[in-house]
Amino acid sequence: MRFLTLSSLAAAVVAAASSPSSGQEHRVENIEAPPVKDVAPLITVVQKNKTYAVKFECVGCPFGVLRSPHEVQWTHPPPDNSLMLMFSIDESASALLLNEQRVFPLDPMPLRINALQVPSDLGKDQVKSSSLDQPERIKFPLQYEHTFFRGETDEGLWLHFNVTGLAWGEEPTPFTMGQKVVQMLLREDPAHQETDPKEGSKPALSIADVQVVDEKNSVQPLRMKCGKLAMMRTAFDPNEWDEYGQFGTWARTQNLVAGKLVSFLSANGEGNVMFFPLVLLVVLSILMARCIYHFRQQGSVGGASYTPFSLLGWGASPQYTPIPVIKIEEYD
Repeated sequence: MRFLTLSSLAAAVVAAASSPSSGQEHRVENIEAPPVKDVAPLITVVQKNKTYAVKFECVGCPFGVLRSPHEVQWTHPPPDNSLMLMFSIDESASALLLNEQRVFPLDPMPLRINALQVPSDLGKDQVKSSSLDQPERIKFPLQYEHTFFRGETDEGLWLHFNVTGLAWGEEPTPFTMGQKVVQMLLREDPAHQETDPKEGSKPALSIADVQVVDEKNSVQPLRMKCGKLAMMRTAFDPNEWDEYGQFGTWARTQNLVAGKLVSFLSANGEGNVMFFPLVLLVVLSILMARCIYHFRQQGSVGGASYTPFSLLGWGASPQYTPIPVIKIEEYD
């Protein structure tokens, strides 16, 4: 009897514990997970055949945030980050721009190109919006190689843009890159001619294809009968240039001498008016020497057979020479 009583009490306790009381309610809380970020792809089509945004992977690059115009806070370890390269056809459809700098036909050196650093998980909506260019983000000056050529088939012009490094970073020494290359196919439409006041009529340009590939897997140029590759390649490093030109070149020495003479004359004012004819003679001599040099260069290019210029067509610019323009100012 006692056993039955204990069993009944135990059953009543279990039933009371298992059955919900009338004053209690079961609440199921909905846990909302954060929305998945729509990360921008490596290549974003902003406007088909005209504007493309390339999120160029920067493996191991130093990542910093601008705290002031002269102070950078570096992140350790650096997160995955990329460089934004915006390729676009200009309004006249006669040139290709990269971050607002003309890269086809290539502008004269030194052509300084800066690229905005962004985190690799940048949202797709940010690529096309004005919020991309934020004050705290750094624009790095690029070391690069620029190559263009025609392929085996007559489908257009190929452009290779290879970021070989950053001119500066957390350390004073440049940061080396060069793992990938932007490969772009440009088409020329003879039916739509664009007239340039200096260069005459040229076919309208459009972007047919954009890829980011390993350099070893990129499209290769034709090989001429002389054995050389039919291409135009220009390498640029901002650390090798100053306001007078490229270090180690005779052209920079000429510009430096002419610039110092003009500065000396302008700083001393009327006391050195007698030296002005001499300075003017030196500057004019330098200009004449440069003109003769350019004339000979153009003659050698025009007279050679099977040169890259003859294969590349209208897009081929004059041979690269590290000679910037000297500005001559007159003083009373």
